[in-house]
Amino acid sequence: MKSTLTCSSLVISLLALAVLHGCAPLYDEVVPTIRPEPVYDQLYPYYVEICAVSQIRAKFAEHGGSPGHAVMYLKGVCRDPDAKFPTIKICEAGSVDLDDPENGVGISVNKVFKNVNWMAISGKRLFFFGNLDAGMVLDETHGLATIQAADDLGIFDGIQIHETYKPPQDDEQAQIFLAATETLGTDFALNFGRTIFCARLPVSVRMLEQIVAYLNDLNQEYALGNADYNWSGYHDNCSHTLHNSLAAAGVWPYQSVRKTKFLQLFNLSVPANEFANLAFLSNAYPIEDFDRIYREKIKRETLLEKDWLPTRHGALLKLIGVHQNNELYDTRLRIFVLEPPLLKPKSRRVTNMFGEDRYTQIKANLLYYKQRYEAILKKRPKDWDQQESWWSSYMKTRKKYYEYIEDQLRDVNEKLARLASIR
Repeated sequence: MKSTLTCSSLVISLLALAVLHGCAPLYDEVVPTIRPEPVYDQLYPYYVEICAVSQIRAKFAEHGGSPGHAVMYLKGVCRDPDAKFPTIKICEAGSVDLDDPENGVGISVNKVFKNVNWMAISGKRLFFFGNLDAGMVLDETHGLATIQAADDLGIFDGIQIHETYKPPQDDEQAQIFLAATETLGTDFALNFGRTIFCARLPVSVRMLEQIVAYLNDLNQEYALGNADYNWSGYHDNCSHTLHNSLAAAGVWPYQSVRKTKFLQLFNLSVPANEFANLAFLSNAYPIEDFDRIYREKIKRETLLEKDWLPTRHGALLKLIGVHQNNELYDTRLRIFVLEPPLLKPKSRRVTNMFGEDRYTQIKANLLYYKQRYEAILKKRPKDWDQQESWWSSYMKTRKKYYEYIEDQLRDVNEKLARLASIR
């Protein structure tokens, strides 16, 4: 009787959530590719991207889930080739060219993984495009060559999969089919069968180290511990992992993956929503409102301890349309966002953001933040640098805030000058 009541309560809660929020398609059409210019990596050698990718619909396998998938790209991070299971590290400056966008790794969680939570894929070209140029035909030959290229890099090394997903025979053809149906287009070569929406956020090396440490600890927990990783769309999915890796660096609050079934409703993580939330946080948060920043513990602490706020110049959006000359996948777009189904506020805001250069082009972005920072400094109070007060914590943080804005304005001007010299 108790279990019946629990299940009934869960169903009622889910229905209520669906009525209040709904699932609305973000797009349902072919979309253009909109990417930051290559010069971006010369200005920002370290950044993270949270990406929502649409439902995959292979012509040779079952369709993927309608919510799509979430992945992450970490610029300035490299795979550790000596590790026995997927492990990453900060790229050593001097041994690699940090201006090269290929010096990064893609991170992807997959339900088939047993002894790890995520895999790491070296390089932007393989991760996003599967080494496929725009004019090429995506056919079986290139698909198999992409799987081989990934295998040659060792991205499958040290990964065990659940028995449920193992092929009945343990031969080379069976392993290729497993890779083609479970990881190709999902963990790498993303735009083979998916449209990709990314929110890019520059971070410090220190913050990137915290993200790396969180992810490595997660894989180590399963690779060396007694428990297996068991993916759950409700409790512990791809979006939870990526969200919490940024939380480890102070970008936003953690989402629990260990709540009871009812409480987990308040910790749901949906790929499109994670992308949208980072896009809004990194561009639309009112950094002009110091009092609000002070009231929010995470932002206050991140400002004081890391000299960083998530709403900042260099935060751009990226959109990569599914490869159209395609013999392997259905190229129609299907991705859903949890939001009120009639008004669709999140999807409308995202659509509008892609229509403005300041969200997708670095020069327009820098000029916009230059004006924004200048306006903040113009309105700062005369006593902004005083710290002696009955409320010393507030005054200390306010002084730090205005010093931070000064530093950001200085950095914007330096990047604009550098951008002009590069071009």
